Amino acid sequence: MSYLIYLSLQGDKQGLISTGCSSKDSIGNRYQLGHENEIQVIGLNHSMTRTQNSSHHPIQILKPIDKSSPLLGVALNNNELFSAVFYFYRTSGQGGLEKFYELKLTKASLVEVSCVYPNSINNNELMPYEKLLMKYESISWRHLMSGTEGYSISNDNVF
Repeated sequence: MSYLIYLSLQGDKQGLISTGCSSKDSIGNRYQLGHENEIQVIGLNHSMTRTQNSSHHPIQILKPIDKSSPLLGVALNNNELFSAVFYFYRTSGQGGLEKFYELKLTKASLVEVSCVYPNSINNNELMPYEKLLMKYESISWRHLMSGTEGYSISNDNVF
């Protein structure tokens, strides 16, 4: 079973953009009790590379079209800054879900918002979704179960 990921997204102008995003009104029968004020993340990709300096590449987020979709367009247009926290859940030994990992971005901003509407004839099992690309000032990672954590700042990491 794949891990579940939820995103809490706080904008410096619009406030908590993720409010109501995982509610029934927002995403229909995909809604999740207990996560109503978080955005469901259906895919996440991120990379950092290093030659002489470390390079932080934008984080890619795939999400259903939901209540936040219009607000994200406004945020991109206005270059709004975000605080973003991704919560990762896995199946525990008892069979329930446990939050085990967090990824945080500070001073994040959108660099791209794309809507993807799969071909309904060839891919009728796929739902429409959005692809977001976010750059950020800093990133931190925390493994809640093992107690390990780290961070990186995206400005001029030359050693």
